[in-house]
Amino acid sequence: MKLLSGLAQRIVNEVTDILSGEVIVVNDNGLIIAGSDQKRVGKFHEGALVAVKRKETIMISKEDVFQLKGVKAGINLPIIFHNKAIGVIGITGEPKDIVQFGELIQRMTELIIQEAHSHEKLELKYRGLETYVYEWLHLQYMDDDFRERGEILGISMDMPRCCSLFEIDRKQFQENQLIEREAIELFRELFPSETQDVLAQWGSGRFVLLKVISNNNFKESVISIVKSTQTIMKEKYGINLNVGIGTRVNEPAMLQSSYHHAKKALRVAKKNGSFVCYDDLTLDVALAEITDETRKEFVEKVLAILLRDKELLETLEAYLETNLSIKETSKRLHIHINTLHYRLKRICELTDLSLKETQNLVTFYIALSFWNELR
Repeated sequence: MKLLSGLAQRIVNEVTDILSGEVIVVNDNGLIIAGSDQKRVGKFHEGALVAVKRKETIMISKEDVFQLKGVKAGINLPIIFHNKAIGVIGITGEPKDIVQFGELIQRMTELIIQEAHSHEKLELKYRGLETYVYEWLHLQYMDDDFRERGEILGISMDMPRCCSLFEIDRKQFQENQLIEREAIELFRELFPSETQDVLAQWGSGRFVLLKVISNNNFKESVISIVKSTQTIMKEKYGINLNVGIGTRVNEPAMLQSSYHHAKKALRVAKKNGSFVCYDDLTLDVALAEITDETRKEFVEKVLAILLRDKELLETLEAYLETNLSIKETSKRLHIHINTLHYRLKRICELTDLSLKETQNLVTFYIALSFWNELR
C-alpha cells in the first residue's frame, strides 16, 4: 500500500489530538508528505529514511540534528504494513520524554492504515461491481464469460430480478452533495451483497437496485421495500428519494428491458413525486417520451387563451380533477353552480373545444399536465 498525503494528514491530525509536540509523516523515500508544521512538507528527512531501511525506531538527539539532513530532535517510528515499512511517523521533542508514547502512536497509526486499506479494497470491489452492472444493463448479448464474471463477483445470475432506480431529490442534492455519501452508506446497510440484491451507484445522486424476486407478488414486495427505504432515508437523513420501478424478468439477459422501464417510471416519479411502478403506467409513460419543445407547442396551441385568464384556467383544472363533477368543482372553487356553468361555457367558446366530447377532455388533460410540468 502506498502512503498518500491525504491519509498521512489524517494520521497527523489523530496524533496531534493526543500529543502536543510537532508531528510529521514521511514516505518510504524520506520525503515529508504531511505535518503539523506545513513549512516542512515536501522536504527530505534523513532520519526517517534510516528508520524505513532498518524497520526500527530511531531516536534523534540534539547532537544528531547536526549530522542528519532535515531532522529535529525526537523519535522516528516506522509504519509497518504487511511486514514492510511504508513510511515513518516523526514526533518532535526530547526522546526520553516521548518514547513512552512510541508504541501506542505506532500501533494507532498502523490501525489507521489498516482501516484505510480495508476501505480502499471495499471501494475497489464496489467500483468493479458498478462497472459490471453498467455493462449488464447495456448488454446486447450475454455470453458464458459474462455470466462467469458475475458469479466471480458473487452474483447468482439465474435468479428473477427487478430493476429499480433511486434518485435523490435534485434540489436537496444541489444544496448539499454530502448527503450522497450518507445515502450510499445506508443503501449498503439495507441491501448487503449476501442477499443477492445487487446495488450500485448510478451517477450523481442516483442508485440502481437489481432486486431478487422470490415470489409471484413481486410488485407488492418491491413497493414495500421501496416505501421502507424512502421512509428510513427521510427519517435518518431527511433525504427525499424518487423511485422508478421496472418490470420483473426471469432471465439475466432480459434485465436491460427492466432497466429501461425503470428509467421511464423514474421520469414520471420525478414529476409526480415519491415512486412509480412501470406496470401501473399507461398514458404517463407515453407522455414522458414527448420532448419539452413539443410540450410547449401543445400547451400554446390548446391553452394560449386560458393562460391569460387565471380564473378560467383554475376552473378547468378543478373540473378535470374532480372527475367532471359540477357539485365538487363549485365546492372546491367556492362559487355558485350557475357561475361554474358560465365559466365552463366561456372555456368552450374561447378554445372552440366542447367539454362534452371525450377527445377534447383528453386534450385539455394532457395540455394541463404539460403546463404544470413546464412551470
